[in-house]
Amino acid sequence: MELKAEDLLILSCVKLEPNAMELDQINSLIPQVQDWDYLIKAIIDRGIGPLFFKKLTLLSNSSQIPENIKNKLQQVYYKTLSRSTILYMHFRKIAEAFAVENIPVIVLKGIYLSEWLYQDIGLRQFSDIDLLVKEEDGLKCLAILAELGYKPIDDIRSNYVKNNLEIIHYPPMVLNGASIEIHIKLQRKSEKYHLFVDDLWKNAISETVNNTFVFALNNNDLLIHLCIHLDKHFREGHVQFTCFNDITNLLDKVANIIDWKVFGNTCRKYNCENIVFKYIVMVNKYMNAIVPKEIIEKNISLLTVKDEQLFIKYLKGFTSFTSGVPAYLGSIQNLKTLSQKFRFIWNNVFPPKAFMMNKYLITDKGSVIPKRRDITSSINNKHKRVFHLPLWCWYPYRWWVGVKGVWKVISGK
Repeated sequence: MELKAEDLLILSCVKLEPNAMELDQINSLIPQVQDWDYLIKAIIDRGIGPLFFKKLTLLSNSSQIPENIKNKLQQVYYKTLSRSTILYMHFRKIAEAFAVENIPVIVLKGIYLSEWLYQDIGLRQFSDIDLLVKEEDGLKCLAILAELGYKPIDDIRSNYVKNNLEIIHYPPMVLNGASIEIHIKLQRKSEKYHLFVDDLWKNAISETVNNTFVFALNNNDLLIHLCIHLDKHFREGHVQFTCFNDITNLLDKVANIIDWKVFGNTCRKYNCENIVFKYIVMVNKYMNAIVPKEIIEKNISLLTVKDEQLFIKYLKGFTSFTSGVPAYLGSIQNLKTLSQKFRFIWNNVFPPKAFMMNKYLITDKGSVIPKRRDITSSINNKHKRVFHLPLWCWYPYRWWVGVKGVWKVISGK
């Protein structure tokens, strides 16, 4: 699949601190852009708009960028900065409340990387706050959030399903548009890799985020976690491109200080060596992430043609349907008896009426099906709706999605 100048420019703008050669590449691509409307939409959708904006003053060819495009880049930077400022205010209040109760917290992904890695909270887009706490502190954290005014998002699945789903993180708690996810694990038991939570806590490092004392994953565990988090979305059909950006910029920061032998041993312990090094090779090839030559040569075969084709499709805006099947299959495996497994499956095949109405936006007049093939991703877009469907019609659709999701897991697609 051929990459246009617009696609190459998107990839070239990922880096926080591009070297002279990388800046020259951006300058050479700017005159080749034929569709600035496509570029601005794609670069914002991939979470790279703020990074491009901050490079404008470094580019000799920035005068060739249309003014309306520059204005949109500026707007997305300040919008990201504004949103991040609000989330950091929420984070500080929550972290201080947890500290009063002597609850240790590991900050994850955006809330940590925006300040520590990007060093400008307007450069890294994130929509919620992810915190890892010890399992014994999980419910206590939810109670503290409730006292602060946060409310859980309604979970209207059957009680049997809710009570038997494996908990990786609790349902998000929300206040004034700020969503908080309390994690007690970073993976499902059914996954082939194993991020041992006890090891993550033992290796965690002390950090200060928004002038608040917390913990963070050490460099090795952070890089592994980012790659595994990316892999989950890469396999399930809905990639957040910020994952690629994070891995690239983290490697630029730490590649020369990582003990790659120790890192490889940690990956083997977690049983994720091939997964992690595949994405390290990928971001080196497409985003010029700094990685020692010998590491690339040793692991280059892990990046398949199929992986590269899918990466390029994601770059160009591809999204697939997400069924939630992997999480349900993992929960089924954790149930001990056949009757428990059957009851769990039955409650998911025939969920409560309230769940169906919420899931598929069904009203008293029925629901509607959009023109687009990807129903689940466009169901909230009123402009795509074309005709009404009664409640019962959505059950066969749900079964079809489930069967397709199971086949996707079995086939490894």
